Amino acid sequence: MELVDSLPGGRAVMGVERKGEFMWLADRHHVTPQARDEFLDQLTRIVREGWWVQNWPGAS
Repeated sequence: MELVDSLPGGRAVMGVERKGEFMWLADRHHVTPQARDEFLDQLTRIVREGWWVQNWPGAS
């Protein structure tokens, strides 16, 4: 997750693809430090336990 100053349409969070990676962007004015930390903990758990698998075209 990357904290940014603002997002389009007043969104608090949004997922984007950058250079073959999926990234969550969060507006630092709408996301509390506790929410950020808990979100990152949950995402880390999901990835480590294999619940999130990315299948990029051309990737092996």
